[in-house]
Amino acid sequence: MKRVPFEETGLFRAFDSGRLDRMRPYVLNRDYEEGEYLYYVAEPAEYLWAVASGEVRTLRGSTNGRITTLELLHPGDLFGMAAMMEGARYAESAQGVVPGEAWFVPRRAILSVIDGDPSIGRGLLSMVAGRLQTAHDRLCSFAHDSVTERMARTLLDAWDGHRIEMTRRILGESAGTTVETAIRVLRRFERAGWIEGGVGWIRIKDRGALARVAKGDAPEK
Repeated sequence: MKRVPFEETGLFRAFDSGRLDRMRPYVLNRDYEEGEYLYYVAEPAEYLWAVASGEVRTLRGSTNGRITTLELLHPGDLFGMAAMMEGARYAESAQGVVPGEAWFVPRRAILSVIDGDPSIGRGLLSMVAGRLQTAHDRLCSFAHDSVTERMARTLLDAWDGHRIEMTRRILGESAGTTVETAIRVLRRFERAGWIEGGVGWIRIKDRGALARVAKGDAPEK
């Protein structure tokens, strides 16, 4: 399993050795299991998190019980960005998709290290802006793209060159649809020879075909 050291995750890649040395005593780690929550929506946002290994998703639930996956996060990705705002609460929950490990750092420790360095502040702002753009694009996709397009894009986003270790339910929630619809679409992909799968896993066999579907183009036969 790929494991990313703390100093190679997200914002912290921009830290020099002195800042990293000052940060290390505050860096905590936590193992998580598949389905385990690292934090819940509306909890005080006291820690900034990073995926060390495995995979994490951020999600929100609606009043009717429907779950929507906001982001799928891989080793090296930051999450829990609300922690950089004083007095904020998490706007989403974070859950392990497969077993793994996460780093987490108290807000006060990060702010004490980056205080007075505009370049790091700009890097953080750029990262937050990128996440907002991704969220905006995702909402637009839910509103305008077909389920087939969204499912193809979800598979491509989750793929790291190996098997996608993810249930059909989570894939459906990531694509903004029900598990029943997700299963039907995935079966069509499998019959076409673009993917293969079993219980809790999928392997992409024809990335090019899925990429064309994700863009709304008819794949070549």
